[in-house]
Amino acid sequence: MRSAQNAALFLSAVAAALLARLHALPVHGGLPEPSQASGDEVQDVNGKSPLSDRLKWNLMARDLHRDVKSLRDQQFERDFKDAGNMTEFESVRIETPLLRPSDGCLSRNFSSDLCLSRISGVLSWYKDHWSFVENENLTSSLVNGVRLSTKRLLEAIDSQVRSVRLTPAVPAALFPQLQPADQVSSAPLTVSSAWTRKTVAHSLLYNFTSVMIDTCRAVNYMSKHRAARRAEDAKRPAEDKN
Repeated sequence: MRSAQNAALFLSAVAAALLARLHALPVHGGLPEPSQASGDEVQDVNGKSPLSDRLKWNLMARDLHRDVKSLRDQQFERDFKDAGNMTEFESVRIETPLLRPSDGCLSRNFSSDLCLSRISGVLSWYKDHWSFVENENLTSSLVNGVRLSTKRLLEAIDSQVRSVRLTPAVPAALFPQLQPADQVSSAPLTVSSAWTRKTVAHSLLYNFTSVMIDTCRAVNYMSKHRAARRAEDAKRPAEDKN
C-alpha cells in the first residue's frame, strides 16, 4: 500500500515539474528572422497587413542579389574556369549601368527620391536586356526567378517614384533626374563572336550583382533613416506635434 502511495506521489511530482517547464518555455510566433525571410514572406504577424514598403523592398532586393550573384558565379565557372579570377576580367568587361556616387544613394548625399529614381532606371535596363542572359543556358529556375524578381522590385519602386511625381507639395523642378529610365541607354547589345558573347554575359551578371549590392545598401539605409525619423517624432512632446 505504502509503495503504491509513494509511486502516486512520485508521478504527481513529475507531472507538476513537466507542466512548470512547459509554461516556462518561450512561445515563438510571427515572422521568421530577417535572415530567413524572403521577398514572398512580407506579411506581419496577423497574416493580413503588409509590412512597410521599405522592409518589403529590403527582402526583395536581398533575394534578387543572392540569385544574380549565383548566376554570375555559375556562368564564370562554366565559361572561364581556367582563365583566373574575376578581377582579371576588368579590362574586358563592357560598361553597363551602375549606381553612381551622384545618385543620392550614399549616406553623405542621401536623397530617397533621387536614389529610387536611379535604381528604377538601372533595373529597367537590366530587365530589358535580361533575354541576353536567358540565352546562356544557365540554371533555368534562377534565370526565371531573377526576371520575375526584377519585375516585382521594379514595379514596387516605380509606384513610389510615381507617387513622388504626383505629390503637389514637391516641386517638379527639384527632381530633374526623375525620368522613366534616368537617361540609361536602351541600345541593344551586339556580339560578334562566341568569346564576346561570354564576356558580355559576364559583364551583365557582374555589374548587375554590383547594382544589387548598392541597392540593398540603399534600401536598408532608407529603412533605418525612416525608423530614426519615427523615433524622433515619438520623442517630441505632444505640443510640438500640433
